[in-house]
Amino acid sequence: MVNLNEFILTKAHELLKKIDALALVVFTDVLNDLEPLKRFPHKHDLILAVKKSRRDGFDSLSEKVKGVIHLPHVNLTRMGQIKLSTIMGITEGTINGDDRIVCLTGIPASDRFDTLIVIDLANESEVLTTRDISRELFRRIKPEVFEVVLSLALNLASEGREGRAVGTTFVVGDHERVEKLSKPLIMNPFKGYPEEVRNILDETIHETIKEFSLLDGAFIIREDGVVMSAGMHLEASIEDKELLPGLGCRHMAAAGITNLTDAVAITISGSTGMVRVFRKGKILLEIERPSLNREEAV
Repeated sequence: MVNLNEFILTKAHELLKKIDALALVVFTDVLNDLEPLKRFPHKHDLILAVKKSRRDGFDSLSEKVKGVIHLPHVNLTRMGQIKLSTIMGITEGTINGDDRIVCLTGIPASDRFDTLIVIDLANESEVLTTRDISRELFRRIKPEVFEVVLSLALNLASEGREGRAVGTTFVVGDHERVEKLSKPLIMNPFKGYPEEVRNILDETIHETIKEFSLLDGAFIIREDGVVMSAGMHLEASIEDKELLPGLGCRHMAAAGITNLTDAVAITISGSTGMVRVFRKGKILLEIERPSLNREEAV
C-alpha cells in the first residue's frame, strides 16, 4: 500500500525542483510525528510552519530545514494556514515577497497531507497580496510588532471575550498622524502608564488588550509596539463603498486611515470573525475566523 504522506512529499519535491521554487512550506500541525519529513530527499528545502506551542522533534530535521515560521496557537482553515504562514514568513525574513513557494497542508492532527498549492508571490493577488508588506510595511514598523498584533487579532477572533464575539481595530505605525485623524470615545485607559508596561511585545499586557477590545473604537499602537490609546474613533474613512463591497464602518475607517497615513490596520469583524489587514486603503490579507475546535478547521 502506498504511504500517502511520503508519496505527496516526493511529488512536492519534484514540483519544487521543476519550477525552481524557494522551498516547500509544510504546516507541521497536520502530522502526529515528524518521521515523514525526516525522509525528505534533500537538504535545506523545507520551511516548517510551526505553532509556538509545539517544540518536539525539530532538532533532527536541522539539515533539511531552510527556516522555521512560528504561528500563533489558533486553528485555521487550510487557506488560513497558507496565508498566515506566508505573511509570518515574510515578517520573520524566511520568505521574500517575490519568492515562489510550494505549500503543503491538511487538517490539523489528521496525520495526512491533502492540499498542495504553488504560490508565486511576485504575481499573487487572489490568495494574498504581499508586495506592500514585503517592500514598504517594515520600513518604520517593527516586524515583530506586526506579528504580535496579528496573532492577538487571530486569538480574539477565535476566542472572543467573556463569551462575546469581538469586533475591533488595531492601527499600527505613524501614530502622530493617526491621532490627528482620530478622537477619543472614552478616557484613554493607557494614559499615564510607563511605556515599558504598555508595550504590546510584553505578553503581560495581552490580557489587558483583550479586555479593552470590548470597548468601542480602535487601538492606536506606535511603531515600536507601545500602545498609545484605546477607544479611538477613526475620522478618516473611504467613502466609496464600491471599493469595499459588503463591509461596514469599521472596515471603511481602517481603509481610510491607512489611505491617509503610513499605518497598517488590522480589523476583526464582530459578525464573521474575519481578520483583515489594510494598507494604503486596500485589503492586503483576509483570514477566515480561526476555530476553537480542530474539527471545524478545514
